[in-house]
Amino acid sequence: MQTQKSLRFLPACLLAVFLLTAGFEPAFAQSKLQENPGAYHGELDFPVSWKRYYSYDEWTQMMHDIQEQYDHLADIESIGKSRMGRDQFLITITAESTGAHDTKPAMWVDGAVHGNEVNGIMCSLYLMWYLLTQYDYNPFVHDLVNSTTFYILPGLNVDANASFVEFPNTANNPREPYRPEDNDGDGLYDEDQTEDVDGDGQLSNMYKEDPEGPLKLSDDGRAFVPISSPEEAVRRFIRIGSEGYDNDGDGRINEDDIGGPDPNRNYPFDWQLQAGWPYTMSESETRNAYEFMRTHDNIFAAFHYHNTGRIIMSAGPGGVEGGAQGQQATGPYGMGRGQQMTAEERLAQMREENKYAQYVERNVSPEYRHDFDVQTEIVTMGARILKNYRTSISGWRGTGQAQVNDYGMLGAYGYLIELWGSPAFAADINDDGRVSQEETMLWIDTELHGEGWIIPHAVDHPDLGEVWIGGSQKKHTQRTPPARYIEMEAQKNADFVMYVASQFPEVEIESIVATPEAGDLYWIDVTLKNDRVYPTSSDRDNELGTAIQDKLNFSSSGNVTLVEIPDGMTQIDPGIDASRAMAVGSASHEFRLRGQSEMTFRYLVQKSGGAGWVEIEVDSFHGGTASMRQDIR
Repeated sequence: MQTQKSLRFLPACLLAVFLLTAGFEPAFAQSKLQENPGAYHGELDFPVSWKRYYSYDEWTQMMHDIQEQYDHLADIESIGKSRMGRDQFLITITAESTGAHDTKPAMWVDGAVHGNEVNGIMCSLYLMWYLLTQYDYNPFVHDLVNSTTFYILPGLNVDANASFVEFPNTANNPREPYRPEDNDGDGLYDEDQTEDVDGDGQLSNMYKEDPEGPLKLSDDGRAFVPISSPEEAVRRFIRIGSEGYDNDGDGRINEDDIGGPDPNRNYPFDWQLQAGWPYTMSESETRNAYEFMRTHDNIFAAFHYHNTGRIIMSAGPGGVEGGAQGQQATGPYGMGRGQQMTAEERLAQMREENKYAQYVERNVSPEYRHDFDVQTEIVTMGARILKNYRTSISGWRGTGQAQVNDYGMLGAYGYLIELWGSPAFAADINDDGRVSQEETMLWIDTELHGEGWIIPHAVDHPDLGEVWIGGSQKKHTQRTPPARYIEMEAQKNADFVMYVASQFPEVEIESIVATPEAGDLYWIDVTLKNDRVYPTSSDRDNELGTAIQDKLNFSSSGNVTLVEIPDGMTQIDPGIDASRAMAVGSASHEFRLRGQSEMTFRYLVQKSGGAGWVEIEVDSFHGGTASMRQDIR
């Protein structure tokens, strides 16, 4: 079995060997770590075709193979078993040489919590592959993997994921975990599923000839279309439903299919029985993922890949009573204050400077304002990177969804990405906002060379006699993109994840200034900065009481003594508002640094004798460490 799996990647490996030995030397003669966009960036160091979907066995083998090749950057583990006994494999990516994975701020990425959303698996795998193969070549990726941990769970709902790829299915099923369910109340479980009646590997619709039917075959014989006139003399059909049999003899077809609770309504925060039954975290697949996240408090942000619709859905605070249209709008990207105008006017003004600008009018309570502004800025950049994606900021009402649970329960910034969508960008010829069947067929003929459509054909059905099957799109032309579009989606989504990780907080000591006060007393002003978008801990993390506060530690030479003064805000220069500082009277002080901000801390020290020094150390759980020494003469 091991040999068989390895052979799947052999042709690509042979290609790499050929390129390395047959006139391909110039591209590889460069030094590895470089910034030339036209140079080789490691893609063939671990060759993978991103023009196909992979089975569970194939993509988990890919994870093991790439981890073995990059064992200094990656570890792999099973975080638990699915209902059907499959392992949920997670790969941890970070440079071990710069510290253990749990000592760095971390990004969580999972794909396909819904079984049919397997392009989420491909995006997760692509991110894994990109980070590892680019590490030795791309300075941006190199620095990111050195400073950040990535926990990647490519497939969450692995039983349904495996079925969707490997067996005939509709575009929408199987979606849920395989919890037995009696949909038709006959005491049997999942006994009447959709089935491939004609054996073509696809599931389509069944039609039966009926003299009173409202449908006919189109002139080209490729689809069933409505009959325009009652007098029209044509063969008439009625639609029966999706392919399948009456397995339990009750006269119905496909009425008890495989399914269970919606796994993305099964998380604890704002859980509701109707969608997330029978109880929160009832499904092993979601529970395993949540328990891993809950026990790794270095997870700062999380991405969850779904389909469909091209939406960036970010978790943020909900609105509070008192919000109204025309409230005072925020400044660019939600930062600062602006003039009185409607949300539409404000957004139009912002897009004069940045066509990707996002603005959400919501009256947010003050303790959550910074998180809301941060998320607005992040999704603005997401709209730019992903290009044709819409944005939405979730409120508190998440009905057990993962991204809202990230924020509400864990205080982490959560993002749900609805990948792909209908091919409206290419198929909507008349630009009316919808894609008709004719436009879809033209797109399939033009872009896919016709391979995405099932031509109607007659089949003998054991329960119904002669039926016609077809007249619909194939599986990978609807919610999941055709294989040729996989890498296009995966690349830009990897770019967005990496951008978000690059904005994790980084605390730096900008300056230490010693100013004589009187006699042997000196003011020591320490300015810290965080020029990243994210704060060192979220508003929500602080409201939950789970945030690990940043620590400022003071030390000095033996002849310099810290003078105890009351902690509190002060002003270094009474005439300058920007000179506000936090007075600190103890050697250890806790604080939190917001995104894109500076803070100044003021100490009072007494020096005796000759020259001395003070040293400041900063220890931020998510923002890193820094230290600086300043002489006092």
